[in-house]
Amino acid sequence: MHIITFSFECGGFDNRLMRGGLSPLVWNLSRAYAARGHRVSLVTPAHGHLPALRERFDVRELDYRDEHTVPLVLDPKVWPDQPAGTGLSLDTRAHLLRLDGVDVYLLSDAFLDLLPDRLYPPPAFEGRDLAYAKPLVFQVGGLRFLQRHLGDGPAIVHGFEPYYHYLLPAVLAEDDRFRTVSTVAANAPVTQKVYRPQVERLLELFGVRGPDLDALDGPAPAEDSPMATVARALAGTRMHVEYGPDHVGVFPLVVAGADLVDFVSSGQRDHYVTWQDTPFEALFRSLPVSRRLRERPDRLLAGGCGISDSWLARDPGAVDRAAVRRSLGLTVPGPVFYHAARYAVHHKGQLELMRAVREVLADDPEVGFVIRCATGGGGDAPAVAANAAFQRLADRYPGRLYLDWRLADEDTLFAQAAGADFCVFPSKFELDGFLIAQAEAMACGAVPIATAQRVTSHFGHQRPLDDPAATGFSVPGSFRDDDAGLARALAERIREAATVFRTEPDTYARLSRNARRLARSFTWARSADLRLAAYDRLWRGERAQPTAGELVEWGWLEALPPAALAGHRDLIVRAATERGDDLALARALGCGTDELEPDTWERLFASAHDRGDFVRCAELARRAGRPDLQARLANRFRVFGGPDGTWRVRYTHPRADRVELVAEASPAAPGAGPDATAAAEGTPGPLESATETLASDEPAPAPGGAVLRPLAADGRGGFSGTLDGPPVASHAVAMVTLRSGRVVWDAVPTRAPAFRLVATDLDGTLLRSDLTVSARTRRALERVAAAGAHHLVVTGRPAVACRHLLGTLGYRGLAVCGQGAQLYDAGADRLLSSQSLDRDLARDVVAKVEAELGRVELGIVTSPPESRFKVTPAFGERVRHGWDVTADRELLWSAPIDKLILHHPDVDEDRLAAVTRRLTGGEVTVVHSVKGMVEVLPAGTDKGTGVARAARLLGLTGADTVAFGDMPNDIPLLSWAAHGVAVANAHHDLRAMADEIAPGNDEDGVASVLERLFAPVEVRP
Repeated sequence: MHIITFSFECGGFDNRLMRGGLSPLVWNLSRAYAARGHRVSLVTPAHGHLPALRERFDVRELDYRDEHTVPLVLDPKVWPDQPAGTGLSLDTRAHLLRLDGVDVYLLSDAFLDLLPDRLYPPPAFEGRDLAYAKPLVFQVGGLRFLQRHLGDGPAIVHGFEPYYHYLLPAVLAEDDRFRTVSTVAANAPVTQKVYRPQVERLLELFGVRGPDLDALDGPAPAEDSPMATVARALAGTRMHVEYGPDHVGVFPLVVAGADLVDFVSSGQRDHYVTWQDTPFEALFRSLPVSRRLRERPDRLLAGGCGISDSWLARDPGAVDRAAVRRSLGLTVPGPVFYHAARYAVHHKGQLELMRAVREVLADDPEVGFVIRCATGGGGDAPAVAANAAFQRLADRYPGRLYLDWRLADEDTLFAQAAGADFCVFPSKFELDGFLIAQAEAMACGAVPIATAQRVTSHFGHQRPLDDPAATGFSVPGSFRDDDAGLARALAERIREAATVFRTEPDTYARLSRNARRLARSFTWARSADLRLAAYDRLWRGERAQPTAGELVEWGWLEALPPAALAGHRDLIVRAATERGDDLALARALGCGTDELEPDTWERLFASAHDRGDFVRCAELARRAGRPDLQARLANRFRVFGGPDGTWRVRYTHPRADRVELVAEASPAAPGAGPDATAAAEGTPGPLESATETLASDEPAPAPGGAVLRPLAADGRGGFSGTLDGPPVASHAVAMVTLRSGRVVWDAVPTRAPAFRLVATDLDGTLLRSDLTVSARTRRALERVAAAGAHHLVVTGRPAVACRHLLGTLGYRGLAVCGQGAQLYDAGADRLLSSQSLDRDLARDVVAKVEAELGRVELGIVTSPPESRFKVTPAFGERVRHGWDVTADRELLWSAPIDKLILHHPDVDEDRLAAVTRRLTGGEVTVVHSVKGMVEVLPAGTDKGTGVARAARLLGLTGADTVAFGDMPNDIPLLSWAAHGVAVANAHHDLRAMADEIAPGNDEDGVASVLERLFAPVEVRP
């Protein structure tokens, strides 16, 4: 197999080409592939290091010269001093270095050789220096090299970090020579985006037709919806970035085109495709990329990560620990704590680490610390103190704190890791999937103290200390900058670890043995073999479906296949109960939700409430018909407006640890800001200056115009506070951190919704003529959901014909289908009920109509589970792909049917319907919803009875409902509802009885009415 690894950084073979953990990941995987006998080509920039590499390696210049122009389409809002369209004329050369069976192709040109010390352009370059485009230049030049020089046969193209290869999957998707794999190593925000006109221009450059960029990100949340408020609050963090509509998501681009999306630990995969329990989970579930991942879970691969063979070949026992400590100037008699990572104060948790170090050093003179925060390009480069406060702390405690800013070689790192007793890695934001440095230290016997992240759960440090398999100590995961709580927890754990080391030597020895044994199982050979097996399946066209346990872990219970339901019933029942998922529970038990026992509803509600899933709680209370359960929710979140313009807030939840209310940012508080939070919690001043922030690789996130204000706890599960002005938008929104560490969002409207149920027809009403739902309509429906109301689809289409359409719309609620004859649960993909038409009665209807009007053409919809549409040949141009055409009418009646469709070539549908009604005398229901077709259904079946049945399940009535339609079959629907709306393109009979006429379906008529009915109106209780 030919494997092409494509990476902006790959210098694991020479630390002068290293900037972070990506280098050893790329290099060691490449070596492991080659060791298995595969052809491996590694494509990477030379970064201006060719002269230095020639001194140590045999580097050969290839007969390759590519004179080309990289078009730059610059966002004028970001680059006001640059022309919107320009081009970089480049002469790219290629050099070959063969090492350990790997062909390393080093690309060199005027841009790829920029920034030899740091490799990556600093964030501050954006908008100021075109060197910021260096990664983009690599994508273009690397792709051209790959296609022109390495396109001699089938190959796997393995790209590392989506931001540095997002063009590859789209460009190579249409080339049968390649299969693409994308590895997510460090979890950048899922909402990270790039300038769309630039992407479009580069796809055009490579002659690529897809992907559909409009479908990747979806519309923004409705402006006054709780989700929009959540997004604004998260924009001040490192989990979410807000962009305008002229940008396109990097991760969605990769997911749309890559054959496999790869992760460096199974926990990282679980985290990044669900964001479970984090502040970003709710917003992530609203994104189209979340739905795409659920639709194709077979593309998810946890290839893992490893420790280099050379590291594992070393013997920690051979290290003279005392000599190592003396060489570092350490004079302490007690345990030594070790940290080695790239200088990245926020996502590595280094600010919190140094706060904890300062606190511990102040009261324990016997412990020591070895802290490595690498900056620059490594090798022989002089040390650069990237943080003055860190350096002052080290200068204050000589002999107790060794601080080094240099990248070091393996000999140095191994000796220092082997000389330590503990290793401390407080990585945050669930960013680092493997943390190779932590694994290396553990392989030397260092006991870990690290954050309890899902992505690093494989290290075993999150287990209770008395667990026989425990390896160390954990601190809570963190999603805050300069997190005072994390700093305190680190200090506590370091003290606890020191106590265990001094007083429980047997416990420490067990933890150390476990850490060493576990870490040494993480080999690059194992990691490579996992990926190679997946590559082999990829070429054979096989899909590796996730296990039932994985789907349960992700919470994708609706994706469980029938075989899993049978084979893992107890697991699924337990998971569904823990999540309060009545639909999944009923499916696992093989019954309907109406068959669940009262105590089951109690348990489901209690589970959902404990998890802070209040939307599900409300649904459960409605489905169970339990006003007592609804009452339990009523007083959890109360907002009171006073005459002086202030708003008082009261929040109650027995499992809440912290509650923060979203408020408008004021000039005095410009961001959600870590500094404000830290100061409020007693953290001494900032450890990173404004200048240091600008110079780092971690720019401060741009505030989203909203801040999180903590409410005061009363110690009894209650929280309260006061706002100077009204809550953001039409809802009060709070971020609730539960004692379990799970973070949820809760919202209550500050106004009463006009209606509690919105019932819409699909074709000709909600859907535009091209069968799409506009962004405006989606936002209007989000506003409906934000107000606590339900949207109910009511359509003439049979359920089987709705499945795909509703999926593309992201619709997961109940749907009334088949003109009211069917009730379908779109979220569970389950037909709840269906009515059939007597076949003898249908044949009698045909006979009567033909006796008066002559021959009619026939169609029937067979009953579930087949649900086929069978028609006679003279349906003519109406025959569509997927319909069964038969000249033998008798075959139409060979199986049970749901409805009969009549079409007359010379009689219009109004007259045909009127004649059929007169001749059948109420024995059947006759409607028409599509020009030229008349439908015959069981008596009493219509959209009105169907929607009434669905509304009862939701605990609602016609008095709660506004309904929309366009054809006569919608008359019963609009008659049942309190307010009936016909769109402008509606049939004259429907227009005549409607309460209101809205603009047409192509003018977003439904949205225009909903925007008015659900407009925010402040209510002051």
